[in-house]
Amino acid sequence: MPAPGEIKAALESILAIFLSDIRHRERAAFILCDNLVEMACKTKARQRNHTFDTACNFHEAWTATGVELPPNGLGRRVQDRRNTRNNMQHADAAATVETQHCADAIVDTVRVIDKCWTRTSQRHFDSWIKCALRIVKLYSSEGDRLKRQPFEETMLDKSWRGSDRSTIRLNEAKIEPGRRIFWWLAIIRHTHLVEDCLNELEIT
Repeated sequence: MPAPGEIKAALESILAIFLSDIRHRERAAFILCDNLVEMACKTKARQRNHTFDTACNFHEAWTATGVELPPNGLGRRVQDRRNTRNNMQHADAAATVETQHCADAIVDTVRVIDKCWTRTSQRHFDSWIKCALRIVKLYSSEGDRLKRQPFEETMLDKSWRGSDRSTIRLNEAKIEPGRRIFWWLAIIRHTHLVEDCLNELEIT
């Protein structure tokens, strides 16, 4: 059984934010990851037991029957991020997160989805989502730091808009991906070209 559509839609929003040019994108994506993890755990627990109380606390959600995240691994990490998120929202409004920390949160969010709905990310995600997740992994603690700058340079070398249309109307603005700027547009519209950039550098 694949993850419900609302779970996938929420992940798409997170990826679009992380790969956008908005200010404080890492903070926003990080908080949304925490929201999605909680929603995924409670949704799965409710699927397993229709009487499950979705008003439960976060710990009860990720330890619920049918979810049961590893307490010394994935469960511990998502709980630690919940604590960080609570501090950001209730104790230190100026707190933020680094790119790698946010990327780690996204990677683990996908793991939670796969734990709840086996192999959803492999069998049911659109190609652009899979492509975006390869980029997220590159910027996570699991990625090769030495390949990040070469990947950005490769992305800058691509003629993204040119593959759509050679001319631009007077009322249009030419948008080209920069260093992590408008990447989500390139990924959605030209997934195969972004995959070429990843493959050239053997980024898995």
